[in-house]
Amino acid sequence: MLKGGLLSRSSRLVPDKATLGFRYPCDGPGRGGTCQISGWDHTFLGLFWMYNSISIVVFHLFWEIKSSLASNVQNTGYVSDFFTNGTCVNGWLGLLWSGSSKLMQAYGSSYSVYTIFFLLSHFIWALSLMFLFSGRGYWQELIEVILWSHMKLYIVPLIKPRALSITSGRAVGVTHYIVGGIGATWSFVCSQL
Repeated sequence: MLKGGLLSRSSRLVPDKATLGFRYPCDGPGRGGTCQISGWDHTFLGLFWMYNSISIVVFHLFWEIKSSLASNVQNTGYVSDFFTNGTCVNGWLGLLWSGSSKLMQAYGSSYSVYTIFFLLSHFIWALSLMFLFSGRGYWQELIEVILWSHMKLYIVPLIKPRALSITSGRAVGVTHYIVGGIGATWSFVCSQL
């Protein structure tokens, strides 16, 4: 985010960026691939990695505290022991897999609310990747189909949907990513307590 703020006025690739302002858009291949040098792109990327870093710390603390409590309660050995498995990726994946499977099998129990919330949040989170990776998302085709059907079938002919700009698409993507990730993490952690 700091880089986006500092370099929002100039760039070696686009010397006239100062006249275009902070909202300098991504031109795509028009100026040699300028999608990664606008100030907004740096802001979205900064928010993306800030959320990822915070979620790693949250899962680290959650697993460490849960493992400490379990080892104090029972000395028979805890399956997802942080102190044994916390240094390898397979340990982290084991924690997420076992916790998610417990959450998915909670239908009909008191945890079923967390299951539904987890599934909805995970869907919102996964939907964000479409916007983040393709800029506008694959909504362009959907917008064209909706527009065609409005005109062809005369269904509310005054409404004309429009495609998102690349900056707006990435803003939608980052928002979905953070909101969906927070919802999925919250429901995961609450269901494990």
